[in-house]
Amino acid sequence: MSNITTVAVLPPAVREYYDRLLLMTAYPQLVHTKFAQKRVLPEKMGDTIVFRRYARLSTVPIPLVDGITPPGAPLSATDIKARVDFYGNFVTITNQVELTVEDRVLNESSRLLAQNLAQTMDEVCRDVLASTSSVLQCSNGINGNTPSELTKADIDSAVQTILAADGEMISEVVVGTDAFGTSPVRPSFWAYLDTDLLDDLEAVSNFLHSANYPNQQSVLDAEWGATGNVRWLYTSVGSVSSASPAVFNNFIIGKEAYAVVHLGSETGEFYIEPLGSAGAADPLHQRGSVGWQHPFVSRILNDAFMVNLEATHS
Repeated sequence: MSNITTVAVLPPAVREYYDRLLLMTAYPQLVHTKFAQKRVLPEKMGDTIVFRRYARLSTVPIPLVDGITPPGAPLSATDIKARVDFYGNFVTITNQVELTVEDRVLNESSRLLAQNLAQTMDEVCRDVLASTSSVLQCSNGINGNTPSELTKADIDSAVQTILAADGEMISEVVVGTDAFGTSPVRPSFWAYLDTDLLDDLEAVSNFLHSANYPNQQSVLDAEWGATGNVRWLYTSVGSVSSASPAVFNNFIIGKEAYAVVHLGSETGEFYIEPLGSAGAADPLHQRGSVGWQHPFVSRILNDAFMVNLEATHS
């Protein structure tokens, strides 16, 4: 029928409705600084922090001789220095964006930059952990690669390596209850792994999902589960090589294995520069910006208190 009026003949003045509730921005779990020793270097006190550790005294399994003074033992110490570097990022916003775009662009930029700061520090720390000299390759898997996929035997070997160096576990036992389907969790080291290996982790013979812990209050954000004396945190920005097949660095951490140091504060400095704040460089007040800057360093304190357990996917 030719006398029917359709939107093809009479389109709406505004065809599209803009939903002002912005969609969620996907952020990764940031885990790599979780169990670091955290220090704040005071302002105007230099750019380098010095950690000191005294060496253990040798034992003296020899009886004293009556009237004779033993030689005694000298003290020795190791100094570990960490010098901060400065990191930063910013977003430039024009006056036309502020005048024409429906979103609260400055607020959104500030939120995105805050996450950007946190993820930058996390990835800096991740790359420092990857430099550890304490490396084990999974070798008990069946995928035919070197290293192989994660297995109970390989994880247990990493735990034994840290314990042999007298490394201490971080989390205490999670005591069992009579709740159906739950199981106690041993005292544990903590580990970080990439999300691409979650299926391999679940295939480890003694894996216990965090949903089956007897006390859910003890479950951390991003905690996937436990294997023996290791509790695992996941992240989509794990340490992965560019090789084929990819090699994943799985960091198993004991107490005081590494540190992160912030200069001044842990939060960084944020700067909002309004339109025209550049003076003669912006004579028409066309540009403003919001950004952050943060001095930070991550440092391994004792390679013996951690293991990078390398694995490939099954």
